[in-house]
Amino acid sequence: MAVLLAAGDCFSADITTLDGKTYKDALVTDVEADGVHISFREGVVKVPFDQLPQELQRQYGYDPAKTTGIALKLAGTVKRVGGQMLSNFPQSVAKNPMPIALLVGFVVLLKFAAGKWVKSRKREQRRDEYRKSDDWQRKRVLVLKRDKYRCVYCRARASHVHYKRYAQRNIGSEPIEWLVSVCERCHRRLNPDFE
Repeated sequence: MAVLLAAGDCFSADITTLDGKTYKDALVTDVEADGVHISFREGVVKVPFDQLPQELQRQYGYDPAKTTGIALKLAGTVKRVGGQMLSNFPQSVAKNPMPIALLVGFVVLLKFAAGKWVKSRKREQRRDEYRKSDDWQRKRVLVLKRDKYRCVYCRARASHVHYKRYAQRNIGSEPIEWLVSVCERCHRRLNPDFE
């Protein structure tokens, strides 16, 4: 209890800020360039100088005119450093950011196209591997038997099986309805780049 009473004696007065907040039995414990730390019954808070009454601003050495001058100097320094940074860029780019935007767009487009090409190549490799598998040979024979070894387009003797479409994810998981029997001539017409 004696400790609490002793602690109570070190708080001096109420401090009311310009926005109307009152700190009861407050004591300034620390002063910084932009404000003061105030200890009061409910805790500690930092209050900016521009929120304190003028008498407290003067008491702790705050001068708004000086602060404005410092802020202007700081703004001038930032502008000067920014100008030096811009002078290192080619003047045409600094004045017109369109070339950079076009370059970024081209790189994104190139990356997208390369990704699509790589994906397509991997898919073709998986198809080629599947066409050499026993599973494909069994499915091929089933389709030829189903179509009675006749081309579904011209009714000539069928020797090939054509995919109407491929499965999106798993090569070889296509249903048998997606496959048709075709003759050599129709196969070349349907797959001009197929060897």
